[in-house]
Amino acid sequence: MKQKITFLLILYSVFFYGQTMVNDFESGASGILNLGGGITSSVVVNPSATGVNTTFNCLEIKRTAAQWWIFQGIDVNDLAISGTEKKYLSFMFYCSAQTDLGIRFDAPNDESNGTATVRPINSYTDFNQWQEIVFEIKDAPSATAFTLGTLYRISIHPDIGVENDPAGQILNNTGTFAYIDQIKVLDENPLSIASYELEKSISYYPNPVKASFKIEAKNEMNIKNIAVYSILGEKIMDNLTRIRNSEYDTSTLVSGLYIIKIQDEKGIITSMRLIKD
Repeated sequence: MKQKITFLLILYSVFFYGQTMVNDFESGASGILNLGGGITSSVVVNPSATGVNTTFNCLEIKRTAAQWWIFQGIDVNDLAISGTEKKYLSFMFYCSAQTDLGIRFDAPNDESNGTATVRPINSYTDFNQWQEIVFEIKDAPSATAFTLGTLYRISIHPDIGVENDPAGQILNNTGTFAYIDQIKVLDENPLSIASYELEKSISYYPNPVKASFKIEAKNEMNIKNIAVYSILGEKIMDNLTRIRNSEYDTSTLVSGLYIIKIQDEKGIITSMRLIKD
């Protein structure tokens, strides 16, 4: 009986957490506010109606100047959020490379742009495909909550050019554009649920390891990166070397306990403990 109850709770969390659609651009330019810094935008036909986003329309963004803070404002219809609620904003994103994304949530009205730029929980890694990008809605990067009472608008910075890999501005108005769609406010972090599903779908062995370990997946998946951290959270190694197929090299690690963070092709990350003999 206990196992059945747990299973039902997992199903509930996966399929029934609350969400508010902010804009899917199917009605055209409604809800699009001011923009600035050197940017143009327009509602266009979805350039790749496949994968996680098969809607008809989306918002296309082009860069026309070099300022890091180019932004696009989107109306969220004065959404009330209490200081005790944890809310998340997500949107579908499509580009040919990784851009440095950010959002300002702290605007005092529809006309202002806000001042504090919050980075996403996950990075865009699924190039030339749609990927869900998730932000925690909060006052500022160091804040733990949204305390302003009402979310009037969001100001999306599509191409800051600092925290992406490789760093630098990506967008232009001659061929490298960004596309945004399906902007939603969520009651739960969908990446946490996805991370749980990823963790349950893979296994790794041996553990403890010596020179290498292997990863097995129940379902077909593409691992983009495996990073190694100390138990104190310090990054030891990024992009662990793949020896062959699903085998990864650990020969250069000294003996000890590590945390490995496995990232799949959708940008979802799960963490596991690894012991090096």
